Amino acid sequence: MRTSITLLILLLLNVRAQATTLFDQLRAFNPYWQGHAGSLQGLPVRVLDNDVHYVQAHLEHVLAVLADADISHLSGPQRELRKELIGLLGDYARQGVFPINYHRHERTPVFIDEHDTFCAVGFLMRSSGEEVMARRIAATDNFAWVRQVTDPELGAWQERSGFTLEELKLIQGAYDFYQPRAWLLPDKYEVPQKPEQVVRYFEGKDSRKVWCKGEGSNGDLHGSWVQNYSATLPWIEGFFEHGERSGRWKEYYKGTDKLCRTEHWRNDKLNGVRTRYDREGRVIENILFKNGVAVVKTNIDEHRGLRWVRTPVDSATVHTEIFTTEGGLVAAGNERIHNPEGLQWFQNIELTALNSFAISARDGAPRPEFGVLSNGFNFDQDKQQLPGLHTLVQYRKEGDWVYYKDYLREPLPAGTEPTRQLVFALDHTHFGAELFANLASYDHLEITASYDSMHVAYADDRMVDFRGFKADEQDRLQFTYHAVPGLYLVGHRLQRAEDHPLFRRVKCISRLDRNGDLIGTRVEYDAHGLLLRTEQFHQPYRGEDEVFGILD
Repeated sequence: MRTSITLLILLLLNVRAQATTLFDQLRAFNPYWQGHAGSLQGLPVRVLDNDVHYVQAHLEHVLAVLADADISHLSGPQRELRKELIGLLGDYARQGVFPINYHRHERTPVFIDEHDTFCAVGFLMRSSGEEVMARRIAATDNFAWVRQVTDPELGAWQERSGFTLEELKLIQGAYDFYQPRAWLLPDKYEVPQKPEQVVRYFEGKDSRKVWCKGEGSNGDLHGSWVQNYSATLPWIEGFFEHGERSGRWKEYYKGTDKLCRTEHWRNDKLNGVRTRYDREGRVIENILFKNGVAVVKTNIDEHRGLRWVRTPVDSATVHTEIFTTEGGLVAAGNERIHNPEGLQWFQNIELTALNSFAISARDGAPRPEFGVLSNGFNFDQDKQQLPGLHTLVQYRKEGDWVYYKDYLREPLPAGTEPTRQLVFALDHTHFGAELFANLASYDHLEITASYDSMHVAYADDRMVDFRGFKADEQDRLQFTYHAVPGLYLVGHRLQRAEDHPLFRRVKCISRLDRNGDLIGTRVEYDAHGLLLRTEQFHQPYRGEDEVFGILD
């Protein structure tokens, strides 16, 4: 508890240092105070010892604004409910239990936090019988301002409450980023804190080593920002323009002079290309940002000679095209975003200081350079993972994929038997082995000519339908899988069954003709992968219980 209070006080110091009036303080919490500056005119900066006092100060003056509002146009029921809710809002402020922002390293509204604490507007909804709507908003727009909320019932509730939309905007607030346990880390500056106009030094034997320096005046960052790992090794370099990040920022692998990434900012939002490098200086990722939003992401694997280009389709899906480094398209389809850590869709490679220090602070984990061991830190008896060892964002194939012939094959040596495996490997240099492994359980597919392309339908990253296209014909196989429990036990921990290859056992493989009728051989396997039976269909047959894509 002492650590939490200390951190909250430190977060407030920056607000107090830059504010010269109470209006400045409250506007940092809610920009809609701009429209009510007159009610705060001449009031001096208040001494706020912690974030609770800060929110209470905001609500104290909000209540004053609400009390002075003209309500002559309201109906009787509206006035009655408004009066009741204002009284409850006063109780809410006095109790001092407010949401905490764990996820965004900037001030942001939080409708309902992980502790089931409602923000002021959410509290008013719940108090007036609209808890379902409040939770629905939290599920879809938890970090949005009221004006951004898209719930269709918000307008009706606002009208019934007796508050104007502008009043609801003022009641809401933006909570500063809170890093639990950040100050328990072995190096308190392991995680970059909010930049401020300051010069700081290393703790240790040589206090002359500069830690970070931010240029500016009157508490306003304006100019260069330099953050060093030591007196000779850089870490983060960039620029601010009147408190907002701007221009080119660079980050180096901590403890080295090797560039880790570069990115470009305008108006405190990422704009342009973020480039990531490996420790040998090779480009491994480019992400194009427009006004803070990731538009397209390219991962580069020089060893395999491939580039993955991913574009978001919606919040759960990306469209992926895979090219050779020479530019040839070899595969394309959609992938489902598997995101157990709650990161953004594009954060699936090594975590770094500039974009994910919240994760390492949350886990109480140091950076993994120079032989730091994951079992060296233990908070609340839970082993902590190092950044880079998490299960980060994964992409799992979903829906229809196309694999194109690479046209890189060499002629078969005279006398060489063109086995299925060899044809796959030569025609589809990059993905042939992977596709063949999926088909290996089916021994009855005869390939007499190479495929021009292969079309595969996936469900949850598992092949459920395969079509191999030749000049005048096609081969088609259909797959079903054994049902599995949702979780399985590893040691003392539960894991998702879909993450373990043991639980991807094929149940049945059927061969179909162009019309989708069974033809040729169908094989069935038990849950251990052993052959149960084989059926032959000499004439096309459409079974009444054959349903494409069902994973029973």
